Amino acid sequence: MADSKPKTKTVYKGATPAGILTYAWLDKRDASEFGKNKFKCSLRLKKGEGKNDEYARMLIDLHKAAKGKRDTAPVKDGDALAEDNEKKENMRGFWLLSAKTNNKPEQMDSKKNPLGATAKSGDWGKLSIGAAEYDTGANKGITLYLNKVQLLERRANDDDGFEEEDDYEADTKKAPLRDSDEDGDGGDEGGSDDDF
Repeated sequence: MADSKPKTKTVYKGATPAGILTYAWLDKRDASEFGKNKFKCSLRLKKGEGKNDEYARMLIDLHKAAKGKRDTAPVKDGDALAEDNEKKENMRGFWLLSAKTNNKPEQMDSKKNPLGATAKSGDWGKLSIGAAEYDTGANKGITLYLNKVQLLERRANDDDGFEEEDDYEADTKKAPLRDSDEDGDGGDEGGSDDDF
């Protein structure tokens, strides 16, 4: 008899609180060494807000109950991430949870209508996730599976980093017609190609 993959035990299914979508790979798989060729999305939840702290604590407690090690928890403390890596300074003050899936996750708006354009990193939304216990022999704990993404507000392109300046304002008026094109028929009467 062939060895079968051990069954995972689902210990939680539900929606996260609203937060900032991060590392969103929702339309195509993340083929990097960290993405493991899966669809994925992380969520930054502001620390110090009751519902966010309770939610993070619940997932951490599920991981501990499954005998998971602290460093393999699916919820990370952004302050600790920032201390270890200056490139992750934007994680300071947040909980970071990550969920992956083999199947392309459904994406919807706040009214549960399908999205016309994919949600992106930086957008405001929620994740529908499942938490399942795993035991590989050497490692135990819970992993988070991504089921759906609910986009609540598009923010990914709102902040381009620019402020208004007084120096240059684009000329949005149409350019005036050339003298030789006053009749609007497209140009020279004689058909000269001198401009080309």
